[in-house]
Amino acid sequence: MNPDLLVVALSIIGALAGGLSFLMRQLVVTKNRRINELLDERDYWRKIVLDSKGIPDFEAWYEHQHRPQPGGRETYLQQSDEPS
Repeated sequence: MNPDLLVVALSIIGALAGGLSFLMRQLVVTKNRRINELLDERDYWRKIVLDSKGIPDFEAWYEHQHRPQPGGRETYLQQSDEPS
């Protein structure tokens, strides 16, 4: 078999495998994004039912739920209230 033909064939197979893995990754990312949207919606409606104070503004609630994390170094372990 001609080595140039082998290189071309393997390059095409590699490109197809890379394209397929990219599409599968995008599928997973899209699925996770949709699941997070559904969880937010569920939490919003659950808050309405449990609080019974009326319907809060969704945008304000969403901003409160998804506040950015404070800057600086994040701790990996939770701080306990008990003295060591």
